Amino acid sequence: MNTLSEAQQRILAFIHDYVETHGVPPTIREIQHGVGLSSTSMVSYHLRALERAQRLSRYARRSRGVVLREVHPSSEIVNVPLVGQIVASAPAPTPDADALAAAEHVIPIARNLVSTTKGLYALEVRGDSMIDALIHDGDIVILRRVESADEVKNGDLVAVFLTDRNESTLKRIYREGRRLKLKPENPTLQPFYVDAQHARILGRVECVIRRVS
Repeated sequence: MNTLSEAQQRILAFIHDYVETHGVPPTIREIQHGVGLSSTSMVSYHLRALERAQRLSRYARRSRGVVLREVHPSSEIVNVPLVGQIVASAPAPTPDADALAAAEHVIPIARNLVSTTKGLYALEVRGDSMIDALIHDGDIVILRRVESADEVKNGDLVAVFLTDRNESTLKRIYREGRRLKLKPENPTLQPFYVDAQHARILGRVECVIRRVS
């Protein structure tokens, strides 16, 4: 690291420690405060220099888009394709391999946040039906596609596509005979029931990335 400036060395160390602690990369403003730089423009200047030195990569238009090139295995970064939103009254079919490969944006997360990297994809949450599960409007949910409904247990957080309504929703799921109970996590909203034949589970939530205020 002797070819880097003192500020750039502090930035690399801060990013590494932040990922170890929080599981996601820091924002530019968090780097500014954590390292003690005078402005976010100074952070951007040093990040560009670190990119040229091939010490990190950055993803455009993502607030947490900084990824170290060299990280300890315990903080290995996984890039999860962001393929759309999960909102009421909007179809969100399970993305196939081509859709995942063609995703324009990715969400970098720590490998230790998820049980497996297979079949992961990300959706941006719209709405406030899951606020008591600490999932708010604008948050990102990391989901894993499921091969069979048997992989989902009662109480799991899942994205479900309701084929008869042409709607998608993020809810806790419970099986009750031939029906599914879809439970919001908001005291102002009531659970509702759907015929299991008209519900397709798109994925199970592995972790949540909070919206940057």
